Amino acid sequence: MSKFSKSWRNYLQESELSTSGLQIQKGLHPKFWFRRELHLPVRRKLIKIAYDVAKELDIFDFIDDIIITGSIATYNWHSLSDIDLHIVLDFAKVDQNTSLVKKYLDSQKALWNKNHDIMINDHEVEIYFQDSSENHESDGIYSVQMGAWSKKPEKKKVKLDINAAEKKAESIYNEIQLLQDLFAKKKYRLVYGLSEKLKSKIKTMRSSGLSKQGIYSAENLAFKILRNNGLLEILSTLKTLSYDKLMSSGDVKIKIR
Repeated sequence: MSKFSKSWRNYLQESELSTSGLQIQKGLHPKFWFRRELHLPVRRKLIKIAYDVAKELDIFDFIDDIIITGSIATYNWHSLSDIDLHIVLDFAKVDQNTSLVKKYLDSQKALWNKNHDIMINDHEVEIYFQDSSENHESDGIYSVQMGAWSKKPEKKKVKLDINAAEKKAESIYNEIQLLQDLFAKKKYRLVYGLSEKLKSKIKTMRSSGLSKQGIYSAENLAFKILRNNGLLEILSTLKTLSYDKLMSSGDVKIKIR
């Protein structure tokens, strides 16, 4: 969902990057947790969502676990945190061509998240498909299916390097501004190619930070700044619209959900 109401053209010119969501909380999110246990109505709702998705894709029998992870399951939550709902299954049991299974499930994930706007306690549900063999890095992992922690979050005394995160985010912010200008000049092929490279760069940046210093790395914090300010959505929109312009003989209407 869009985290902003202005058009994407004006948004980049008028806004400043907010870092208000980057802080370590005193406790787990009270709308989801009580004495470190997930509220039962929330748990039931998340299980229902996961089961419905799995049944629709005919992968229900392959489910190994259903987990929530990410900031909503740690002391790093904030008002814009998504509920990262992972459906865990053995890709090899679906088909021996696991790379094909991954591509298929990734496409279904993107389609589901695009078409659904499910909010629980003012936080949006995002689904993911995770291979059972995948090493998932997070400070908190809770099995919704079992009703127990797979990895309990710990409250750490960490000094967040907001300055370094801001610098990394601002660098990418400037690149997105350049893409916006190129799009206005109808350089659609260039915008499409550069947007693909930038999305890959952001993914690599975050992965590198997570592997070296975890969720409190400057790289992961920079990613959160970009996401919380709606810039990742703008980048995806620029990529999509530039492709549409390349493939279309007429004008393409700009719409951001």
